[in-house]
Order: sequence, then structure tokens, then C-alpha cells
Amino acid sequence: MEKELLNAVLNSTSEGIIITDDKLKIKEVNKIALKILGLKLKEIIDKNIKDIFNNIRLLNDCLKNGERYKNEDCTFVINDNRVRCVTNIEPITYVENIGGIVVAFRYTKHIHKVVNNVIGYSASYTFKDIATKNQKMKKIIEYAKKAANADCNILLEGSSGTGKEVFAQAIHNYSKRFKGPFVAVNCAAIPRELVESELFGYEKGAFTGANKGGYPGKFELADGGTIFLDEIGELPLDIQSKLLRVLDNHKIVRVGSTYEKGINVRVISATNKNLIDEVENKNFRYDLYYRLNVIGIRLIDLNEREEDIEELTKHFLKKLNNKNIENVKTIDKEAMKKLTEYKWLGNVRELRNVVEKSYYLCDCNRITERYLLNLLRDKPKNNANVVEEEISNLDVKKEDILPLKILEEQNMKKTLIFCKGNAEEAAKLLGISRATIYRKISKYGIKVSEYQNEKK
Repeated sequence: MEKELLNAVLNSTSEGIIITDDKLKIKEVNKIALKILGLKLKEIIDKNIKDIFNNIRLLNDCLKNGERYKNEDCTFVINDNRVRCVTNIEPITYVENIGGIVVAFRYTKHIHKVVNNVIGYSASYTFKDIATKNQKMKKIIEYAKKAANADCNILLEGSSGTGKEVFAQAIHNYSKRFKGPFVAVNCAAIPRELVESELFGYEKGAFTGANKGGYPGKFELADGGTIFLDEIGELPLDIQSKLLRVLDNHKIVRVGSTYEKGINVRVISATNKNLIDEVENKNFRYDLYYRLNVIGIRLIDLNEREEDIEELTKHFLKKLNNKNIENVKTIDKEAMKKLTEYKWLGNVRELRNVVEKSYYLCDCNRITERYLLNLLRDKPKNNANVVEEEISNLDVKKEDILPLKILEEQNMKKTLIFCKGNAEEAAKLLGISRATIYRKISKYGIKVSEYQNEKK
């Protein structure tokens, strides 16, 4: 009866469980443990757990000193196959001694799935969310659908605000990976010194301040699904070489580890830069460019799809009305005309922002032109003649003209002087990312230390 009761308890949990005696010989194993480890009962029973468990110190500390461990990142080695698990280790204590240990564990991928659900890694957009009447845009969508089914790396190029992440999510949801995680990473937003650990993770004790239990990188969290690398052109060159290796052998190495972990991840990257120019300027590796750009998709600006402005406006209004069913609003003809005549430098993102603002500012059920006046810049759509007239009125001499490269370098140095050599503060003033300013400092051979003693 006791044996049957123990088996019922062991198999009622969703964790793998191994119970040993005081010699660390395995005496009980549940079905989940066998499934995770890929073993049969006869292959593991009465074996010493040290033969398959690589964190031997934890086992010894638990057995000799009664130490308890929670959520340890541990590895089982089965026939040269490494199975990484999140593990709890508990001593079996009697009145005067310790009679064995209990090892409970879950496959790391399961934990990652839970983490992704909690922190919101998911793709919500589909191709149905991309409203368009433009024939060129329709062809781009069809091409993207073919690319989604190909399960290869994709590079999305286009101006800021053209909807690159929307396309990335739609591609993921249209692919066979739609049940897996979708992990988005803004490469420009990660501090340079943290890029490697953010992408590939780190082991416990890898550096000062490292998480006690180690940390899975974004590639591990995306295992079985898609990772979206936005602003890929901002990646430092040393990280580019490591990313290239990951794309070549489908394995990652955490910071502080020598173990290569196999991953199954589809990479979609995006940029608003011309990466070919970046390659020629030696800011981006040509071999990485071609590994990322197996299929390239270039998105067009909103000003190239004017017929979609009204369609998108109605689409955004419909979504807002669905959230606020007691306060349904429409837009009148004059306001719509104002939107269609406006030059959308910020593309779809800017249009959506204006529609949302006008929706919430409007105190009636009809959005009129007056609600747009303060939201749109006073700039005519066809302003080429205005610009030419302004240029013709300028008194410019040849000696006043300097190459952009020299102007940029001079401006960088002036800003660093003003900020007393604080590169991060300078980046904020210049309106660029930390990654970009360090790249430009390196490009122009600027020694930041020379500016740290300068006075404002």
C-alpha cells in the first residue's frame, strides 16, 4: 500500500522527481523524470545520481550538511546529451541523520515558456492587421507570406514607422513557429557592455553583479520560435561576429560558460539604415549581412501609398471604437482631407499617433479638422517649390561648405566638451543611442578622456 501511495504522489506532479538513498543511489523515479531524461526505468534505477548529474557539489552539500537549493540551473548528462533543467534539491531528514535526497526538476524550455507568458513575449499582429489598398503593398504582403513559410532568416528594411515589427509579428504568426515564442530585441537600446549577456545569457558568477542563478539570453527564450532583432545596424562589431557564429552553427554560449547549447530559432532582423552602405563604411560585417538577408523585404513609406491613409485611419478608429463601445467616434470629410494631404515623415506610426490623440481630445462623437490643427506640423505636402525658394534666397559661399563627415566630427567634439567627456549625456543631447555614439567615437578616433577635464 505504501509503495502504491508513493507512486501516486510522485506521478501526480508536473515535475521530474528522483529520490536517492544516503549513498546517492537512485531508488525512486517518476514518469516525468524518465520522459525529460529520455531514459527507461531499468537504465536509471540503482545507479548513482552523480553519474548523470553534473552539479555534484550541490548533491554533497545537501547530503552532508542538509543544504536546500531552489531554482538552480543544473544539467543532466545522458549518453553525451546534455539536458538543462531548473532544479530543486531537498534532503530527506530523519531524527539524527540524512537518509537521502530528493531532486525535483523541470526542463528549462518549459520554464522559458512560462517566463515568456509572464513578461509578455508574444506576437499579436497578423497580416489581416495590415490595412492596404496599395498594389505594391499587397505584393509585399504576399512575398512576406512566402518568406514566412520558408523558415529562413529575413531582413526587413524601411524608414522608421513603416511597420517593421508589425510585419515581423505577422510573419511569425503565419509560419509554422506560431505556437512558439516571439522575442523582440531593440539592439540600439541595450548598453554596449551588456549586449552579449542580453542576447546569449550568462552563467552564475560570470561577472560582478551577475544573477546568482545565471540568466538565459533572448536567444534561449526564443528557442522553438522567432527572435526579432530590431535596429540590427546598431550592433557592435564584436557582437556581430558572435551572432554570425550563432547563425552558422545554431548554438549559443553563455557568458562565463564553455558549453555550447543548441537552439532552434528563426531570426528576423530590421533596420532603417542602408546596410550595404554600412558594410562599405566597415560598420557592418558583409558576411553577417548576407546571413541575415536570406530573404530581404523592403517596406515602402506611407507617402508612397497615399490611398492607404484613409484606409488606415478608419482601421485605427475601428480599433479605438472597439475598446470604447460607449463612445463611438467618426471623422468628417475635411479632417480626412487634411490627413491625406499631410506629408507623413513618421509614416504609419505618426498617423496612428495623430488619430489616437485626436480621438481622445475630441469631446464629441465626430473628429473635425480643428482637433488636428495642433497635431499636424504646418508643412504642405508638396513643398518642393517652397524649399527651392528658401535655398535661392540664401547667400552661400563655397568656403562656407564643409563635408558632412567633418561637421559631424566637430559637433561630436563640441558636445563632448560641453558634457565634460560624459558620452551617455552627449548621446542624449545629440538624440542618438549609446551604441551609436560609441561607434562614432571609435570611427573618428576621439579620446573621450581628453574631454573629461574640459570646462563648459
